[in-house]
Amino acid sequence: MNTGKPYKDSIGDIDYSLKCYEYFSGWSDKIFGKTIPVDGPFFTYTRHEPIGVCGQIIPWNYPISLMAWKIGPALACGNTVVLKPAEQTPLSALYIGELIKEAGFPSGVVNIVPGYGSKAGHALAIHMDVDKISFTGSTDTGRKIQIASAESNLKRVSLELGGKSPFIIFDVDDATLQKAAEETASSIFGNQGKNSNRNISLPCLNHKID
Repeated sequence: MNTGKPYKDSIGDIDYSLKCYEYFSGWSDKIFGKTIPVDGPFFTYTRHEPIGVCGQIIPWNYPISLMAWKIGPALACGNTVVLKPAEQTPLSALYIGELIKEAGFPSGVVNIVPGYGSKAGHALAIHMDVDKISFTGSTDTGRKIQIASAESNLKRVSLELGGKSPFIIFDVDDATLQKAAEETASSIFGNQGKNSNRNISLPCLNHKID
């Protein structure tokens, strides 16, 4: 209802998200430091500590899966989260927020702040108490977030930026341009609400590409 995603795809989205949470929850008792042998009368060790407050900004296309990607590892590593969903699809994140509250999470551990990127997202990027920004979205917005983070408290920044990756077709027995065209179309348009990986025909399929 939030994204216009077909029911079948929505169920898959939920199942995948559950697996993400299950996987990341396993990190909780597996994060520990190491003692490192060195020469001389020295004791050297590493210690892993939470970053702190993680600002997380997600896009519209997979609002539940991407939320799992963001908050799962952050919480497992002992951080708190301020998540801004896309302005086009805030309902999914808000509903998950209701479930988080119902599950008994302590107040303030997971915070969901809907709003436009230019306001709510920018506020996260420049906030002096936010220690890290994790952003999935356009390259232009990613640049702005990087600048704002540097100009505030030099936040740690993780960016997954927009764009389409090229397909590389190797010279193997089952590699054909027709199959590559179908897979490419499915990768690009598979989330638009209809089956788009059928009957793909390209006039250049008979041409060899060196």
